[in-house]
Amino acid sequence: MRPFAFCYGLGAYARLMTYSLGLASRRSAAVPVISVGNITVGGTGKTPLTIDLAERLSSAGHKVAVLSRGYGRKSKGLVVVSDGCGGDPLVDVEAAGDEPFLIAQSVSDAIVIVCSSRLASAQKAVFELGAQIIILDDGFQHIKLRRDFDLVLWDYNDSPLNARIVPAGRLREPLGGLNRASHIVITKIPVDAPEDKLDATCRQLSEIAPQAKMYQCRFAPAYLTGYAGEGQTPQTVKLSELAGKKVYSLCAIARPEGFVAELAALGVVPIRVRQFSDHHWFSPAELAEIESDFFASGADMLVTTEKDIVRMKLSPALSAKTWALVLQCHWLPAAPDFLSSLCLSPSKLSPYKSRQ
Repeated sequence: MRPFAFCYGLGAYARLMTYSLGLASRRSAAVPVISVGNITVGGTGKTPLTIDLAERLSSAGHKVAVLSRGYGRKSKGLVVVSDGCGGDPLVDVEAAGDEPFLIAQSVSDAIVIVCSSRLASAQKAVFELGAQIIILDDGFQHIKLRRDFDLVLWDYNDSPLNARIVPAGRLREPLGGLNRASHIVITKIPVDAPEDKLDATCRQLSEIAPQAKMYQCRFAPAYLTGYAGEGQTPQTVKLSELAGKKVYSLCAIARPEGFVAELAALGVVPIRVRQFSDHHWFSPAELAEIESDFFASGADMLVTTEKDIVRMKLSPALSAKTWALVLQCHWLPAAPDFLSSLCLSPSKLSPYKSRQ
Protein backbone atom coordinates (compact mmCIF):
# COMPACT_ATOMS: atom_id res chain seq x y z
CA MET A 1 0.00 0.00 0.00
CA ARG A 2 2.99 2.33 0.22
CA PRO A 3 2.69 3.70 -3.37
CA PHE A 4 -0.91 4.72 -2.61
CA ALA A 5 0.19 6.19 0.71
CA PHE A 6 2.86 8.22 -1.11
CA CYS A 7 0.26 9.67 -3.50
CA TYR A 8 -2.12 10.47 -0.64
CA GLY A 9 0.66 12.12 1.34
CA LEU A 10 1.77 14.14 -1.67
CA GLY A 11 -1.77 15.46 -2.13
CA ALA A 12 -2.07 16.39 1.54
CA TYR A 13 1.33 18.13 1.45
CA ALA A 14 0.41 20.08 -1.70
CA ARG A 15 -2.81 21.32 -0.12
CA LEU A 16 -1.02 22.51 3.00
CA MET A 17 1.66 24.24 0.94
CA THR A 18 -0.95 26.36 -0.84
CA TYR A 19 -1.63 28.03 2.52
CA SER A 20 2.01 28.15 3.61
CA LEU A 21 3.02 29.91 0.39
CA GLY A 22 0.11 32.33 0.52
CA LEU A 23 -1.60 30.86 -2.55
CA ALA A 24 -4.72 30.35 -0.45
CA SER A 25 -5.79 32.83 2.21
CA ARG A 26 -6.54 32.12 5.85
CA ARG A 27 -9.17 34.00 7.81
CA SER A 28 -9.31 34.99 11.46
CA ALA A 29 -12.25 34.81 13.82
CA ALA A 30 -13.10 37.73 16.10
CA VAL A 31 -12.54 35.58 19.20
CA PRO A 32 -9.90 33.09 20.43
CA VAL A 33 -9.91 29.78 18.53
CA ILE A 34 -8.80 26.42 19.95
CA SER A 35 -8.38 23.54 17.53
CA VAL A 36 -8.59 19.94 18.76
CA GLY A 37 -7.41 17.58 16.06
CA ASN A 38 -5.51 14.56 14.87
CA ILE A 39 -2.69 13.79 12.52
CA THR A 40 -3.95 10.21 12.49
CA VAL A 41 -7.35 8.82 11.51
CA GLY A 42 -9.76 8.58 14.42
CA GLY A 43 -9.62 7.01 17.82
CA THR A 44 -7.47 9.44 19.85
CA GLY A 45 -10.23 10.77 22.12
CA LYS A 46 -11.13 14.10 20.52
CA THR A 47 -14.72 14.05 21.74
CA PRO A 48 -14.14 13.57 25.50
CA LEU A 49 -11.27 16.07 25.38
CA THR A 50 -13.41 18.61 23.50
CA ILE A 51 -16.16 18.13 26.08
CA ASP A 52 -13.63 18.69 28.87
CA LEU A 53 -12.38 21.95 27.34
CA ALA A 54 -15.91 23.19 26.66
CA GLU A 55 -16.99 22.42 30.23
CA ARG A 56 -14.00 24.19 31.74
CA LEU A 57 -14.44 27.34 29.65
CA SER A 58 -18.22 27.37 30.00
CA SER A 59 -17.93 26.99 33.79
CA ALA A 60 -15.61 30.00 33.81
CA GLY A 61 -18.40 32.11 32.34
CA HIS A 62 -17.48 32.12 28.65
CA LYS A 63 -19.95 31.48 25.86
CA VAL A 64 -18.24 28.62 24.04
CA ALA A 65 -18.97 27.43 20.51
CA VAL A 66 -17.92 23.98 19.29
CA LEU A 67 -17.68 23.79 15.51
CA SER A 68 -17.67 20.44 13.76
CA ARG A 69 -18.02 19.07 10.26
CA GLY A 70 -20.52 16.57 11.64
CA TYR A 71 -18.98 13.52 10.02
CA GLY A 72 -21.58 10.89 9.10
CA ARG A 73 -24.59 13.19 9.59
CA LYS A 74 -27.59 12.87 7.27
CA SER A 75 -28.13 16.60 6.85
CA LYS A 76 -26.52 19.17 4.57
CA GLY A 77 -25.36 22.75 4.95
CA LEU A 78 -25.03 24.62 8.22
CA VAL A 79 -27.03 23.20 11.15
CA VAL A 80 -27.22 24.70 14.64
CA VAL A 81 -27.29 21.70 16.95
CA SER A 82 -27.39 23.82 20.11
CA ASP A 83 -27.75 27.58 20.61
CA GLY A 84 -26.07 27.37 24.01
CA CYS A 85 -29.18 28.36 25.94
CA GLY A 86 -29.43 25.09 27.84
CA GLY A 87 -31.87 22.29 27.30
CA ASP A 88 -31.88 19.52 24.74
CA PRO A 89 -30.21 19.67 21.30
CA LEU A 90 -32.29 21.55 18.72
CA VAL A 91 -32.08 18.77 16.10
CA ASP A 92 -31.94 14.99 16.20
CA VAL A 93 -28.76 12.92 16.03
CA GLU A 94 -29.15 12.18 12.32
CA ALA A 95 -29.09 15.89 11.48
CA ALA A 96 -26.30 16.67 13.96
CA GLY A 97 -24.00 13.67 13.65
CA ASP A 98 -23.23 11.50 16.66
CA GLU A 99 -20.28 13.42 18.12
CA PRO A 100 -21.79 16.95 17.86
CA PHE A 101 -25.05 15.60 19.30
CA LEU A 102 -23.17 14.08 22.23
CA ILE A 103 -21.25 17.33 22.82
CA ALA A 104 -24.52 19.31 22.80
CA GLN A 105 -26.02 16.86 25.30
CA SER A 106 -22.97 16.96 27.56
CA VAL A 107 -22.42 20.74 27.59
CA SER A 108 -25.86 22.30 27.17
CA ASP A 109 -24.47 25.83 27.69
CA ALA A 110 -22.23 25.47 24.62
CA ILE A 111 -23.17 26.49 21.10
CA VAL A 112 -22.71 23.54 18.74
CA ILE A 113 -22.75 24.01 14.96
CA VAL A 114 -22.06 21.54 12.16
CA CYS A 115 -20.94 22.74 8.73
CA SER A 116 -18.27 21.80 6.19
CA SER A 117 -17.08 25.43 6.28
CA ARG A 118 -15.53 26.28 9.65
CA LEU A 119 -15.40 29.92 8.57
CA ALA A 120 -19.15 30.07 7.92
CA SER A 121 -19.96 28.35 11.21
CA ALA A 122 -17.54 30.64 13.09
CA GLN A 123 -19.28 33.71 11.70
CA LYS A 124 -22.66 32.29 12.69
CA ALA A 125 -21.43 31.45 16.18
CA VAL A 126 -19.82 34.83 16.88
CA PHE A 127 -21.97 37.37 15.07
CA GLU A 128 -25.41 35.80 15.62
CA LEU A 129 -25.12 33.59 18.71
CA GLY A 130 -22.60 35.57 20.78
CA ALA A 131 -19.74 33.06 21.05
CA GLN A 132 -16.69 34.31 22.94
CA ILE A 133 -14.41 31.31 22.38
CA ILE A 134 -14.43 28.80 19.54
CA ILE A 135 -13.35 25.16 19.74
CA LEU A 136 -12.76 23.42 16.42
CA ASP A 137 -13.59 19.73 16.73
CA ASP A 138 -11.25 17.76 14.43
CA GLY A 139 -9.81 21.00 13.08
CA PHE A 140 -6.10 20.31 12.48
CA GLN A 141 -6.40 19.86 8.71
CA HIS A 142 -9.01 22.62 8.30
CA ILE A 143 -6.46 25.40 8.29
CA LYS A 144 -8.45 28.06 6.39
CA LEU A 145 -9.55 29.39 9.80
CA ARG A 146 -6.67 30.67 11.90
CA ARG A 147 -6.38 29.39 15.43
CA ASP A 148 -4.68 30.66 18.58
CA PHE A 149 -4.06 27.20 20.04
CA ASP A 150 -3.55 24.10 17.89
CA LEU A 151 -3.88 20.91 19.94
CA VAL A 152 -2.97 17.63 18.23
CA LEU A 153 -3.85 14.39 19.99
CA TRP A 154 -1.56 11.38 19.80
CA ASP A 155 -2.63 7.92 20.98
CA TYR A 156 -0.16 6.48 23.49
CA ASN A 157 -0.55 3.09 21.78
CA ASP A 158 0.84 4.42 18.46
CA SER A 159 4.56 4.57 17.78
CA PRO A 160 5.85 7.66 15.93
CA LEU A 161 8.68 5.53 14.53
CA ASN A 162 6.25 3.16 12.83
CA ALA A 163 3.77 5.76 11.60
CA ARG A 164 2.73 5.50 7.92
CA ILE A 165 0.33 7.51 5.78
CA VAL A 166 -3.04 5.94 4.93
CA PRO A 167 -3.77 3.45 3.49
CA ALA A 168 -0.43 1.92 4.59
CA GLY A 169 -0.90 3.31 8.11
CA ARG A 170 -3.02 5.75 10.10
CA LEU A 171 -1.43 9.13 9.31
CA ARG A 172 -3.63 11.71 7.58
CA GLU A 173 -0.58 13.65 6.43
CA PRO A 174 3.22 13.41 6.76
CA LEU A 175 4.39 13.35 10.38
CA GLY A 176 6.22 16.64 9.80
CA GLY A 177 2.80 18.31 9.88
CA LEU A 178 3.13 18.26 13.66
CA ASN A 179 5.27 21.37 13.23
CA ARG A 180 1.99 23.31 12.93
CA ALA A 181 0.89 22.18 16.41
CA SER A 182 1.24 24.49 19.39
CA HIS A 183 0.40 21.65 21.79
CA ILE A 184 0.67 17.86 21.48
CA VAL A 185 -1.46 15.81 23.86
CA ILE A 186 -0.58 12.15 24.37
CA THR A 187 -3.89 10.47 25.17
CA LYS A 188 -5.14 7.10 26.39
CA ILE A 189 -2.23 6.61 28.78
CA PRO A 190 -2.87 3.47 30.87
CA VAL A 191 -2.71 3.66 34.64
CA ASP A 192 0.20 1.22 34.59
CA ALA A 193 1.99 2.73 31.58
CA PRO A 194 5.75 1.97 31.60
CA GLU A 195 7.57 5.22 32.21
CA ASP A 196 10.27 4.45 29.66
CA LYS A 197 7.76 3.98 26.85
CA LEU A 198 5.97 7.22 27.69
CA ASP A 199 9.28 9.10 27.86
CA ALA A 200 10.34 7.64 24.51
CA THR A 201 7.08 8.72 22.85
CA CYS A 202 7.41 12.25 24.27
CA ARG A 203 11.00 12.46 23.07
CA GLN A 204 10.20 11.21 19.56
CA LEU A 205 7.31 13.65 19.14
CA SER A 206 9.42 16.52 20.54
CA GLU A 207 12.11 15.81 17.97
CA ILE A 208 9.54 16.16 15.19
CA ALA A 209 7.83 19.24 16.66
CA PRO A 210 10.26 20.96 19.09
CA GLN A 211 8.08 24.07 19.30
CA ALA A 212 5.04 22.20 20.64
CA LYS A 213 4.27 21.98 24.34
CA MET A 214 3.69 18.40 25.49
CA TYR A 215 0.75 17.31 27.64
CA GLN A 216 -0.64 13.97 28.74
CA CYS A 217 -4.06 12.64 29.66
CA ARG A 218 -6.11 9.49 30.07
CA PHE A 219 -9.82 8.86 29.67
CA ALA A 220 -11.16 7.13 32.75
CA PRO A 221 -14.60 5.51 33.08
CA ALA A 222 -16.70 7.67 35.41
CA TYR A 223 -20.22 6.17 35.46
CA LEU A 224 -22.90 4.55 33.30
CA THR A 225 -25.68 6.46 31.60
CA GLY A 226 -28.90 4.86 30.43
CA TYR A 227 -30.73 5.02 27.14
CA ALA A 228 -32.95 8.07 26.74
CA GLY A 229 -35.77 8.27 24.24
CA GLU A 230 -37.10 11.50 22.80
CA GLY A 231 -37.73 14.05 25.54
CA GLN A 232 -36.35 11.78 28.25
CA THR A 233 -33.51 12.42 30.67
CA PRO A 234 -31.07 9.49 30.87
CA GLN A 235 -30.55 7.80 34.22
CA THR A 236 -27.04 7.39 35.60
CA VAL A 237 -25.65 4.64 37.81
CA LYS A 238 -22.32 3.91 39.44
CA LEU A 239 -19.72 1.67 37.82
CA SER A 240 -20.21 -0.72 40.71
CA GLU A 241 -23.44 -1.82 39.02
CA LEU A 242 -21.24 -3.81 36.62
CA ALA A 243 -20.01 -6.09 39.41
CA GLY A 244 -21.13 -9.67 38.91
CA LYS A 245 -23.19 -8.82 35.81
CA LYS A 246 -23.14 -10.69 32.52
CA VAL A 247 -22.27 -7.98 29.99
CA TYR A 248 -23.02 -7.86 26.27
CA SER A 249 -20.54 -5.45 24.62
CA LEU A 250 -21.51 -3.44 21.53
CA CYS A 251 -19.63 -0.60 19.84
CA ALA A 252 -19.11 1.12 16.50
CA ILE A 253 -16.00 3.24 16.98
CA ALA A 254 -12.66 3.72 15.21
CA ARG A 255 -10.66 1.58 17.64
CA PRO A 256 -13.00 -0.94 19.27
CA GLU A 257 -10.15 -2.69 21.06
CA GLY A 258 -9.94 0.35 23.32
CA PHE A 259 -13.53 -0.13 24.48
CA VAL A 260 -12.90 -3.79 25.27
CA ALA A 261 -9.78 -2.75 27.23
CA GLU A 262 -11.80 -0.21 29.24
CA LEU A 263 -14.29 -2.92 30.22
CA ALA A 264 -11.43 -5.27 31.11
CA ALA A 265 -9.93 -2.59 33.39
CA LEU A 266 -13.25 -2.57 35.24
CA GLY A 267 -13.05 -6.32 35.68
CA VAL A 268 -15.67 -7.01 33.01
CA VAL A 269 -15.25 -9.90 30.56
CA PRO A 270 -18.18 -9.66 28.10
CA ILE A 271 -20.03 -12.83 27.27
CA ARG A 272 -20.58 -11.44 23.78
CA VAL A 273 -18.61 -8.78 21.81
CA ARG A 274 -20.24 -7.08 18.79
CA GLN A 275 -18.36 -4.50 16.72
CA PHE A 276 -19.37 -2.36 13.74
CA SER A 277 -17.53 0.25 11.66
CA ASP A 278 -17.01 3.77 13.03
CA HIS A 279 -20.13 6.03 12.99
CA HIS A 280 -22.29 3.09 11.86
CA TRP A 281 -26.00 3.86 11.65
CA PHE A 282 -27.89 0.87 13.03
CA SER A 283 -30.79 -0.23 10.83
CA PRO A 284 -34.06 -1.46 12.41
CA ALA A 285 -33.22 -4.97 11.19
CA GLU A 286 -29.77 -4.86 12.82
CA LEU A 287 -31.19 -3.60 16.11
CA ALA A 288 -33.85 -6.32 16.05
CA GLU A 289 -31.14 -8.94 15.49
CA ILE A 290 -28.99 -7.46 18.28
CA GLU A 291 -31.98 -7.49 20.64
CA SER A 292 -32.71 -11.12 19.86
CA ASP A 293 -29.06 -12.08 20.30
CA PHE A 294 -28.82 -10.12 23.56
CA PHE A 295 -31.74 -11.90 25.22
CA ALA A 296 -30.63 -15.28 23.85
CA SER A 297 -27.17 -14.74 25.35
CA GLY A 298 -28.53 -14.48 28.88
CA ALA A 299 -26.74 -11.16 29.45
CA ASP A 300 -27.90 -8.79 32.19
CA MET A 301 -26.71 -5.56 30.58
CA LEU A 302 -25.83 -4.28 27.11
CA VAL A 303 -22.93 -1.87 27.50
CA THR A 304 -21.90 0.45 24.69
CA THR A 305 -20.21 3.85 24.20
CA GLU A 306 -21.71 7.31 24.61
CA LYS A 307 -21.25 7.96 20.91
CA ASP A 308 -23.07 4.76 19.97
CA ILE A 309 -26.03 5.01 22.32
CA VAL A 310 -27.21 8.29 20.79
CA ARG A 311 -27.41 6.57 17.36
CA MET A 312 -29.65 3.73 18.57
CA LYS A 313 -33.43 3.62 18.39
CA LEU A 314 -34.19 0.84 20.85
CA SER A 315 -37.33 -0.98 21.86
CA PRO A 316 -38.55 -0.53 25.45
CA ALA A 317 -37.38 -4.05 26.30
CA LEU A 318 -33.79 -3.50 25.15
CA SER A 319 -33.54 0.15 26.20
CA ALA A 320 -34.15 -0.85 29.83
CA LYS A 321 -31.05 -3.06 29.65
CA THR A 322 -28.76 -0.70 27.69
CA TRP A 323 -26.09 1.51 29.26
CA ALA A 324 -23.23 3.64 27.95
CA LEU A 325 -19.83 3.90 29.57
CA VAL A 326 -19.07 7.58 30.23
CA LEU A 327 -15.42 8.58 29.99
CA GLN A 328 -13.91 11.67 31.61
CA CYS A 329 -10.64 13.35 30.69
CA HIS A 330 -7.96 13.27 33.41
CA TRP A 331 -4.95 15.50 32.72
CA LEU A 332 -1.57 14.24 33.88
CA PRO A 333 -0.68 16.18 35.92
CA ALA A 334 -2.48 19.32 34.74
CA ALA A 335 -4.47 20.74 31.84
CA PRO A 336 -2.76 23.00 29.24
CA ASP A 337 -1.61 26.28 30.75
CA PHE A 338 -3.43 28.48 28.23
CA LEU A 339 -6.76 27.38 29.75
CA SER A 340 -5.94 29.18 32.99
CA SER A 341 -5.41 32.49 31.20
CA LEU A 342 -8.59 32.06 29.14
CA CYS A 343 -10.64 31.13 32.19
CA LEU A 344 -9.32 33.98 34.33
CA SER A 345 -9.39 36.77 31.76
CA PRO A 346 -12.07 38.01 29.37
CA SER A 347 -11.86 37.11 25.69
CA LYS A 348 -9.55 39.25 23.61
CA LEU A 349 -12.52 40.62 21.63
CA SER A 350 -16.14 40.74 22.71
CA PRO A 351 -18.62 39.15 20.32
CA TYR A 352 -20.03 41.45 17.64
CA LYS A 353 -23.56 40.76 18.85
CA SER A 354 -22.81 42.25 22.29
CA ARG A 355 -21.33 45.40 20.75
CA GLN A 356 -24.47 46.37 18.83
